[in-house]
Amino acid sequence: MKYYHVLIVLMFINCSKSEIKSLESKQIIAKSIQKHDPKKQWETTSFKVHIQEPRNKNPHRYSIVDLNNKTGHFELQRNREAFISKHIIDENGNAKTFLDHKIVVDTLMIQKYRLNPKINVRYKRFYQLLLGLPMSLQSEKVIIKDKIEPTLYNKKEVYKINIELKEPLFSKYWNLYFSQEDYMLLGVEMMFPDNPKKGERLFFDGIIKIDEILVPRMRHWYNMEDVYTGSDIILTEIK
Repeated sequence: MKYYHVLIVLMFINCSKSEIKSLESKQIIAKSIQKHDPKKQWETTSFKVHIQEPRNKNPHRYSIVDLNNKTGHFELQRNREAFISKHIIDENGNAKTFLDHKIVVDTLMIQKYRLNPKINVRYKRFYQLLLGLPMSLQSEKVIIKDKIEPTLYNKKEVYKINIELKEPLFSKYWNLYFSQEDYMLLGVEMMFPDNPKKGERLFFDGIIKIDEILVPRMRHWYNMEDVYTGSDIILTEIK
């Protein structure tokens, strides 16, 4: 009977440790959300930002992102060589795309400049999720892993937390890196466990305040071999 009692106690302790670990990971994310969005404005905020988005193969890419989290409206304007494309999702979820204010029907132009309205949902999720981290995780179906790993990321002391997105963005497997000092989110890795050389590594730098929300001004993109591939730089908020 004593042996049986010890087993029950050990099982209870192990279960409790697992629950505590899970709670700690969620607590770190909650503390980070509180740091980035102290007045809980993200879910209802509306903003318009001008972003410089140089890529190795497209160093002169610029976008204007107009996002209203309360109504669901989204609009992306982007330079396409000599043209300007506009990708819209309205308050009712309807998608429209224009090139220089015109609807394009030429299939080669649609393919070249990514004008199929069906991809507007992906554009919206990309900007909404990345601009809104870590708050935007609350709108995602996500599994937060129990393990917390103190480590270094971009030479800074951080907590590393693994999450799994039900709907992948680049990948479903992400590592989040939170400052040990103040819980600010400092970076993200998007990984493919079956192919360690495939994936994206993001380093966040600087802060821009939108309402009272602290948003990283710059995201620098690297591949998993630490080769620079591009940046997202918020130049200004358009009032």
